[in-house]
Amino acid sequence: MPPEDEVRAWMFLYSTEDVKLETEKYWKDYGKSVFAAIRDEMKVSGEVKTAVAGIVGDASTPEEKLHRIYDFCRLKIKNTSDDASGLSLDEKSKLKENKSPADTLKNGRGTGGNIDMLFAALAKAAGFDARLALSGNRADMLFDRSLVNSTFLGSSFIAVMVGDKWEFFSPAEMYTPFGMLGWPEEAQEALITDPKDPIWTKTGQAPAEKSVAKRSGKFRLLEDGTLEGDVRIEYTGHLDYEKKEFNDDDSPAQREETLRDMVKAQMSTAELSDMRIENVTDPLKPFTYAYHVRVPGYAQRTGKRLFIQPEYFEHGVPIVFTASDRKQSIYFNYAWSEDDDIEIAFPSGYALDNADAPAPIPPETTQQLVGQSMKIAVADGRTLLVRRKLFFGWPQPLMFAAKSYDPIKELFELVHQHDNHTITLKQAAATAVRN
Repeated sequence: MPPEDEVRAWMFLYSTEDVKLETEKYWKDYGKSVFAAIRDEMKVSGEVKTAVAGIVGDASTPEEKLHRIYDFCRLKIKNTSDDASGLSLDEKSKLKENKSPADTLKNGRGTGGNIDMLFAALAKAAGFDARLALSGNRADMLFDRSLVNSTFLGSSFIAVMVGDKWEFFSPAEMYTPFGMLGWPEEAQEALITDPKDPIWTKTGQAPAEKSVAKRSGKFRLLEDGTLEGDVRIEYTGHLDYEKKEFNDDDSPAQREETLRDMVKAQMSTAELSDMRIENVTDPLKPFTYAYHVRVPGYAQRTGKRLFIQPEYFEHGVPIVFTASDRKQSIYFNYAWSEDDDIEIAFPSGYALDNADAPAPIPPETTQQLVGQSMKIAVADGRTLLVRRKLFFGWPQPLMFAAKSYDPIKELFELVHQHDNHTITLKQAAATAVRN
């Protein structure tokens, strides 16, 4: 459903002068006052100019220059606001406050706000027009300019003029890739601060291919229906961010328990071993799960046949929508995609009895909201090859009125049906041996 404050009643109390607020004038004055208040926080000093020359190096294009500055701020400056910084509350309270980007550079650490301001200062030193930008936060509510109070602009990031358009960056969010904002700041009205005329614009929305779960598995199926093999899953974009934020302050044992619970929620008989959880705090590399798994009873055996759902990663995943009707709008946080590559070796003496693949979902059915394809093939008569691709949610909007529930529900039921597609293996008849 939409954010909670979009669907429940609430009251906001605040003090103000006894005057009628004019919406456009209020936001213009506010954008000007913020620009003046933070001007020194993105000051381009001699230290900043010297630093940016080494950071940018031989980069020639605007994108290359900004990318290097962005990665420098994420990799070289410790974010003391982050829960995974390793600093206790007592240690944080004793840190000296950074009063300028030069301080943040010198100390090699700073709050999230310090890091954003350092990025802005370095970008300005490299010749860019960089400003502080403010927006609502879609995790809480959908921003509406008619709510004339600055409290509702709960998120901040840096706007940089690249060519003839504003692009947005949030290096304080260590796991947010270059060129993206966190999903709560996507597709939002943003106020770009200015000393004379603040600008309203809209942030972009990352396409599905920016947030990918790339999943691969190499398995062998035993005669009793047990599936055993090795799995690797890599996450990028918003999926990567969420995995890292959830795991980065956990112990290795807690991370393994999270992985085990995730798999067993789908397949209760699953037994995991040799678990590896990689790149948990690496801003550049994808969060990765790798493990060996054994799932007794994965395939159903009836007489001489085995019935198997080849899409391992969707096995046991419940259907998304189960209610017969809907009261609230349907709301998705962001667009995403899945890319699955699976190999399953047959048990000795078994061959395919039925290996058809589900037909692709036609575009007229999905309204371009979802794309899914599953290809099934056989290698050397002994190994099942499954390739599945799915994307959801872009460039279409991510919120749908309750009256759209039936077609959305039917679409997800069709995807679920495809994911649960079953094939049959049959045991070959024994061949008589002649003396």
